[in-house]
Amino acid sequence: MSSTFGTITTVRLGIYAAQKGLDVTGNNITNINTNGYTRQRLDQISLVTSASDKYGSQYKARVGQGPVLTGISQLRDPGMDISYRKANSDVGSADQMLAGLEDLAGILDEVGKGDGEQDDGVILNQLNDLRDLINQALTNGIEDYEGSIRASANALCTQFHQYAKALEGLMEDYETQLNEDTTRVNQILTELRDVNLQIRNSDVRGDAALELRDQRNLLLDELSGYMKIDVTYSMVDAGGGYMVEEMSVKLADKNNPETFLVKGEYAARIGTTGQADGYKVNVYALRNKDGEKKDPNATDPVTLGDNDLYGSLQSLRELLTEEGEYASAADSKTDPNAASKRGIPYYIHQLDNLARTFARKMNELNNTGLEGAGNLFDSNDANNRVITAGNICISQEWAEGSVKMQSTANPNAPTDDRSRLAEFLNLFNRKDISFDLNNAPGADDPAGSPYTGSFESMLLRIQSTLAQDQMAATTTVSNYAITLNNVYTDRDSITGVDLNDEATSLMVYQKAYTAACRVLTTLEEAIDTLLNATA
Repeated sequence: MSSTFGTITTVRLGIYAAQKGLDVTGNNITNINTNGYTRQRLDQISLVTSASDKYGSQYKARVGQGPVLTGISQLRDPGMDISYRKANSDVGSADQMLAGLEDLAGILDEVGKGDGEQDDGVILNQLNDLRDLINQALTNGIEDYEGSIRASANALCTQFHQYAKALEGLMEDYETQLNEDTTRVNQILTELRDVNLQIRNSDVRGDAALELRDQRNLLLDELSGYMKIDVTYSMVDAGGGYMVEEMSVKLADKNNPETFLVKGEYAARIGTTGQADGYKVNVYALRNKDGEKKDPNATDPVTLGDNDLYGSLQSLRELLTEEGEYASAADSKTDPNAASKRGIPYYIHQLDNLARTFARKMNELNNTGLEGAGNLFDSNDANNRVITAGNICISQEWAEGSVKMQSTANPNAPTDDRSRLAEFLNLFNRKDISFDLNNAPGADDPAGSPYTGSFESMLLRIQSTLAQDQMAATTTVSNYAITLNNVYTDRDSITGVDLNDEATSLMVYQKAYTAACRVLTTLEEAIDTLLNATA
């Protein structure tokens, strides 16, 4: 009788296991469209008692007592998570850089040759208009064309102002985005800290907290787009020798290997400085939800180096800070690639350089020492006398008529001498003009070399450089996106819910349930027979 009733217990465990298997499978199927859901499985082992009874015999066959459920686990591969988050950092970095270059192209495509149809850009058109008026003055005399030349020069200054203002506005937009992304990163870090605490409490209660782990993995995936991270898991003593899991997130930076962003119930916070301080990123000390430091003696904050970040945050910083060949020699020592990294400041410097060099060359030709000579162009900013695209203007003296465009530099020349006008005209065709880097506002001992060419080629160089950067960034984004998609597909094949697999599991558990019930029915019939036979 004891064996018969023991079998009933075995069957009961089998029915329970099959029912739980159906529950888990149903949960998987209903969550197939849940973002971040990880496929779950039922973990079970066969129950076999190890102790022998008092009258046990070596010839007695020992049979298991059915399945015992050890828990419900998730199907995740830590290595695939690492690969996915690394690829996501690559895509975040490249995609943000490409977005910035595309915004720049929306402004600067009109400066040079246009948007690919080879139409002259706005500034180049205005330069050509000014050149044509000087050519007519060379033919017919300056008297009838002075006003038209002055108006054309003023229109050119207005065009420079327009594009300088647009670039300045783009800088402000990306500074705002950097602040917003920093705020979002801090929210993620706080949420990770809170989820860690909830998981810890669940571990203490013996609950696997699988849905909380899904939530945490989603947050980690999102964080990896902003910065490159290392995620580690360890077991720590929760008291009384009871061990629970602790998750830590570190900044994946070889220069700051111990820069923790999250450590169990503690989270750091990041902050960025302004333009004057180069948009530095500071990492503040780990704190719990009550604001208490994990380490009272920790340096607070730690300022990261220019190349310590990676991901979309770093690309935002580079768009806001990188100056290309205008980068200082000190910057090049810190970052050997500084002279080849071009953000918005580089294109601002280029446009400023064009405006400044044009004004300087025109002023040099007009300062003949004769009556009416003087500067044609000036700065309209009393606080910055260095001419830039944002402040270039025709001089007040030229606007009032006390300075005129000079026809000659020879005080004894005949009245019809227009040799200086010929030099003005030739200035537009010269290909040996040096665009000096040292006079750029904000450029400190630039590491690059001056560009030599014409005004037109300088304009085209601005656009062609941007086009090359866009092309390179587009290729990089495409390659990284392919890698990310492949890794995502591989990871999803493990963690994602597959209806075919779940349908198979449904049939397996349903048949197991039916079979266990059939065994129970058979046992019931056997007991009835036994009882009736002994009555």
